[in-house]
Amino acid sequence: MVKHEDILGALTNRKRWEDRQATWYAMRHEGLRRRNKPWPNAADMHFPLADMLIEKLKPFYIAQIFAGETIGTFIGQKSDAVQFQSVAAQWFDYHMKQRTNFEDQIVIAADQMLQSGKAIVKAYWDQDAKSLKFEAINPLYFIVPTGTSRIDTNLEWCVHVMHLSIEAYKRLPNFKTDEETIGTLQKGAGNNLNYETERYQREGLTKPSAADQVVLWEIYSREDDGKITVRTVSPAMPNQPLREDFGLPYNKGIFGGKLQPMPFFELNCEVKDQGFWDSRGICERVAPFETSLCKDWNTMKDYQTLTCSPMFYAKTGIPNGANLRMVPGQILPFELAGVQMPPIPSDLPAAMMSTRQVAEQLVALPDFGTGSSQPGKDKKTATEVNLIGSVMGQNTDLRARIFRRELGYGLNLAYAILCQFAAEDRQFWFLDGLLELPTGIFDHDYRIEPSGSGDNYNKAFVMQKAVARFQMFNNDPFIEQKTLRKSILESDDARLVKQLLIDAGTQSAEQIEDQAQEISIMLLGFPAQVRPTDDDLAHFQSLAGFIQRRAQTGEPLSAETLGLVAQHAQAHADAIKKKNPAAWKQQGPQFLQFIRTMQAEAQAAQHPQAPAGNVVPMPQNPQGRGQPGPPAGMTPGGPSLPGAMMAGGAQ
Repeated sequence: MVKHEDILGALTNRKRWEDRQATWYAMRHEGLRRRNKPWPNAADMHFPLADMLIEKLKPFYIAQIFAGETIGTFIGQKSDAVQFQSVAAQWFDYHMKQRTNFEDQIVIAADQMLQSGKAIVKAYWDQDAKSLKFEAINPLYFIVPTGTSRIDTNLEWCVHVMHLSIEAYKRLPNFKTDEETIGTLQKGAGNNLNYETERYQREGLTKPSAADQVVLWEIYSREDDGKITVRTVSPAMPNQPLREDFGLPYNKGIFGGKLQPMPFFELNCEVKDQGFWDSRGICERVAPFETSLCKDWNTMKDYQTLTCSPMFYAKTGIPNGANLRMVPGQILPFELAGVQMPPIPSDLPAAMMSTRQVAEQLVALPDFGTGSSQPGKDKKTATEVNLIGSVMGQNTDLRARIFRRELGYGLNLAYAILCQFAAEDRQFWFLDGLLELPTGIFDHDYRIEPSGSGDNYNKAFVMQKAVARFQMFNNDPFIEQKTLRKSILESDDARLVKQLLIDAGTQSAEQIEDQAQEISIMLLGFPAQVRPTDDDLAHFQSLAGFIQRRAQTGEPLSAETLGLVAQHAQAHADAIKKKNPAAWKQQGPQFLQFIRTMQAEAQAAQHPQAPAGNVVPMPQNPQGRGQPGPPAGMTPGGPSLPGAMMAGGAQ
């Protein structure tokens, strides 16, 4: 278990880094002000260079997360897991977007990363809310051993510093809340507290009032068996745990290895060394440029102050000139002349623009790459523009790779926690459809990678690439055409994939699978929706095959399910009338008889004394449609399907 002296030593060793973070914070929010003004009330302008660059870069990172159809791409570690990759990604996407605070916290983390150079995100299961939670932690409130490189299974211990009000602390379950403990916490760094306790309070940085705020240290330490133990103490009483120590309660996925990882992942603005605190933020990198811009801006404002108030001089001597006051309309007995001030140097605004462009080039903004925003004497050639864009694109791609790798580690942590605590929550909504996970999906191992790319920040560019790709490979027999078209829809709006995309080659088989999903919805007591894009004949065949199988296996159906089946079949029949009158003329009577039979069976199930056992003629497969045959249990390839089925298991 980590020793008290080790944590104090880590705090001491990072003291200089902490002081610099305070400077970057002030630079981001208040600006680097003038130390000595030339006169009282002189201009003190702050050119927000770092703030502007951070606000430009933040959407670049967020777009990589949410631009795709799903947050993560699942890659099965074994062949039998490949078939569940898509549905696992959709289930994970639903929980991350709808059941967690991930969207809010990842934006905060991206901002902290760009400002401080590093952000820490904690993933944990909230037992009270029954959901996965994330917390973006300011790196000032996260302590690691001196010499730490990264947050991985080699990390021996870490400390999460938390600040709570007294009332919030009292509401925490399983914590000591007796009067003596509360009184000690409220004293904080007051009387009889040693140097180490003061260091604990100093690490809070905000110096909260001891009577209003409590500083807690949540210490994660690795035991000899590789597992993680959590211990919670307070700076006011470092040797007395505020709750019982406990082991990390996660054991699925990435947590199931011999060395258990910490439930944290980091996001770095850059990777250039092995040190944990080596990553520089935008503020640190552009600080000299922002100082220069502030000085130039203040110089121009000083000039404006001096020249916007006219100055005059008298050509002849004036007795008692100190008593002279300039009043509009006054007639002076002597001649005055205005003092001509030299114009402001024309290269000063240009120098500011040049300084800003150098700073933007230093941090490699994604939208920077076509040279100066002001056109020069000679126009850039297409080759020059493409070359500059290619170089800047490589910088953008590297930035995206670093972010995606670290985010992928966090997604694997989140999925492992969900597999353990949300495994029973199998139903989920995805793109306006209610789906259900197949059994045994959590037995497979997946590697999760973010779905976005470094180009997602530029939606027009992504669409342009997708259209160019489609034009190049359209009708190419060696290119999967459905995926090709899907990439165009995804670049516009991921929701359009499910709404618009139809694959003519496998449409019938996919429609039968869709109907199977709708049947599972009806079994749960929910009505299934008929969409205009449905192949109604294929849906009808799948529906009839389900009824036939239930009749053959003797599995009864409830009156509610039979009524929903009849209602759903009627909706498909109405759609066939409008979309395919020829097919309706040929098979309409059989469809109507099937619907009437389902309605009768529903009534019979509600009233057991009513006769049951009606024969259900099945709809026929029209000749020459070229559709795939019926599902298992139905006559393949023939002009007609099995003719007799009954609900309730009788045949």
